[in-house]
Amino acid sequence: MSADCPDITTLGAPLSPGLPHLTRVCSIRAEIGPPTEFDTSRGTGRAMFPITGGKAVAADWRATILPGGADFARRLADGTYEIEARYVLKLEDGTLMMVHNAGRMVPQADGSYHGRTRAELEVPEGPLQRLGDMVLFGTAYAPADDEENVYIELWHARI
Repeated sequence: MSADCPDITTLGAPLSPGLPHLTRVCSIRAEIGPPTEFDTSRGTGRAMFPITGGKAVAADWRATILPGGADFARRLADGTYEIEARYVLKLEDGTLMMVHNAGRMVPQADGSYHGRTRAELEVPEGPLQRLGDMVLFGTAYAPADDEENVYIELWHARI
């Protein structure tokens, strides 16, 4: 992608909304168990990483990750993983929140993986209801020397 890419005004739009403004919503440490992996007849691999626990922190709430979620991934020929994770957060006040995070993890020279995702939070009505309306992007980091944790930051793209 070129930095010189024309904006939508070149296609007739009266203006361009411009660069998104991002605000960090929360940070997550997902604990994962050993993956179940197999190669497919289509030349890719499949992996299921169980999510066994973890923590999430935000400016106005804290949560634990309930065991039972998973990241279902497809391993591509270049070593990247297309990921799709679903898991439940339990806030300190007992509120439950579903996280759906999908994107791509790319291997790095040091053996770690870096990722970019899109995310959705499903929340009940109440004080955190606004989280369910946000357009969220994620960054992800799986350290090379830590097979038990993946670190995620979710970012709100304000409109």
